[in-house]
Amino acid sequence: MTPTKTENTTGDRFASATIEQNDRTQDGTLRPQDLSKDHPFELRHEVSRLNKQLEDISVALKKGDFKDLVENYTDWKRRIISNFTAGIARGLGLSVGTVVVIALLTWIASVMASLGVPYVSDFFEYVGGLIREGRSSGS
Repeated sequence: MTPTKTENTTGDRFASATIEQNDRTQDGTLRPQDLSKDHPFELRHEVSRLNKQLEDISVALKKGDFKDLVENYTDWKRRIISNFTAGIARGLGLSVGTVVVIALLTWIASVMASLGVPYVSDFFEYVGGLIREGRSSGS
């Protein structure tokens, strides 16, 4: 396979390279410069598609305040303060949420026991008996 010099045509910047005809990479695909020789419009379409994707990524990063995120993670003092306050907020939220859920479940169980729901009222009678037995044997 001998290299051939392609003639430079006006407007086609991909045609000025020296390429080997039918030269393939190790995995059997054609090299990009070979594709540009055979299909110049396909490569231009691919470049415009990639430019559109880069523009979309840029808009998404601006909307997501990526600059602020990078600033927070490069300053170690800011990161420590941010993680500390986040930990306090998570701990407080977990505590309050647990109290609310347990209180709600206790209230529902007491309402069911007072209404005489068979298994619930029997369970509370059993637990009450265990508590009474434990108090009487402990004193």
